[in-house]
Amino acid sequence: MACGLISIVATSSCRKQADTPASTATDPKAGSTATVAAAPESLRKVYGRWVRDDGGYVLEIRSGAAGGVLDASYFNPKSIRVSRAAWHEGVGRMQILIELNDVGYPGSTYVLRHDPATDRLLGQYTQPALRQTFEIEFSRVTKP
Repeated sequence: MACGLISIVATSSCRKQADTPASTATDPKAGSTATVAAAPESLRKVYGRWVRDDGGYVLEIRSGAAGGVLDASYFNPKSIRVSRAAWHEGVGRMQILIELNDVGYPGSTYVLRHDPATDRLLGQYTQPALRQTFEIEFSRVTKP
């Protein structure tokens, strides 16, 4: 079944909820403990800090949950406001959406996929104000 990123962000109809077991976790926005579906393995593999190969831009993916929830931050080098962060898993492939909305970044978006063979995030960065899209890559930041 084909599904687009936009439909996944609005609803999680393309994601099977049955294949992610429930666990107890703290919801940082609600400030309480709740039962949430655990993130799938393909999503857990992208947790961490990533640096864009063509500059010092850093994407940090801290956590995610079923239904497309993603907790992420972006830095250049100071924090840039992430207005939306989401993920979805389609036909054998996971996709990540990061939307920025800050001074100099009005509506800029990343659409990324993880390449497990090289452990890189690959995709496109779009700057709507300039009407430009760039092919980009992020490498994982490893601790010394």
